[in-house]
Amino acid sequence: MKKGFYYIYIVAKNTVEQKKKVIFQMVNHIIFLLVSLFLYKHVYELVPSMKDKLPFPNTVWSMSVYFIIFWLGLRNIERNLRKDIRTGNIEIYLLRPIGYIWQKVFVQIGTGLIAFLSATILSVLVDYFLVGLPVLNSSILYWVFCIFVVFILSQILTCFIFVLCGLSAFWLENSEPIYFVVSKLIMIFGGAWVPIAFFPKLFQLFAEYSPFGASMSVSFIMYPDFAERFPFIILNLIFWILFSYILTIIVSKRAFKKLAVNG
Repeated sequence: MKKGFYYIYIVAKNTVEQKKKVIFQMVNHIIFLLVSLFLYKHVYELVPSMKDKLPFPNTVWSMSVYFIIFWLGLRNIERNLRKDIRTGNIEIYLLRPIGYIWQKVFVQIGTGLIAFLSATILSVLVDYFLVGLPVLNSSILYWVFCIFVVFILSQILTCFIFVLCGLSAFWLENSEPIYFVVSKLIMIFGGAWVPIAFFPKLFQLFAEYSPFGASMSVSFIMYPDFAERFPFIILNLIFWILFSYILTIIVSKRAFKKLAVNG
C-alpha cells in the first residue's frame, strides 16, 4: 500500500507541473456546471411538478457529482490496459514489484487526482453559492460521511469494471467496443444526463441494482431520502465489488496465462 501511495504521489506531482492542462480542464468543468444549471432551471420552470420527484438544488448537486468523478478518469484504465496489451509493453510492467493491474489503477488515480480535487472545490463553491445545499433529511455531518464512504466504494467498483473491460483485449485484441457500451451504460444509469429520479420506475430499479448505476451511486446520496437508501446502497456496492473482484481474479489469471503461453 505504501508503494501504491508513492505511485500516486509521483504521478500527481508531475500532473501539477501541467498547469495549463488543469486550468483548461477546470474551465470545461465550470462550463459543464453552468450549462446544466441553466438547462435544469428552465426545465423546472416549464415543469414545476418535477420538484416533487427531486428538488432543484439536489438535481444540480447530483449532476455535479458526475462531472467531478469524470475528471478522476478511472474509465481510462481500460484504454491503458488495451494499449499495453496491443503493443506488448505489458511484459515490461509485469517485471515491476507491484502487480500490473495495481500499477495501472495507481497511475490513473495519480493522473486524475489534481483535476478531481480542483473540480470538487469548484463544484462545492459554485453549487453552494448558486443553489445552496441540497434538501437533506439528515445532518450535514452524516451526509458528508455517507458521501465519503459511498464514493470510495463506488470508485473501487469502477476500477474493477474498467479493468475487466481492458482485460478483454487479451481475447478481442480491441476492447474499445466493450468499453464504449459499458461507459455509456454508466453515463445513462449513473445520472450523467438525467437524474434517475426522473426515470420510469423499471429503469430506476435497474439503475439502483445494476453495477452501472452502483458505480455512480454517490450521486444518489444527493437525493433527500439518502438516509433511508444508504444501507441498501452500501450492501449493493459490497455485492458488486466482491463479484467484480472474484471475476477480475479469474479473468486476469487466464489472461496472464495466455500471455505466458503465447508470448
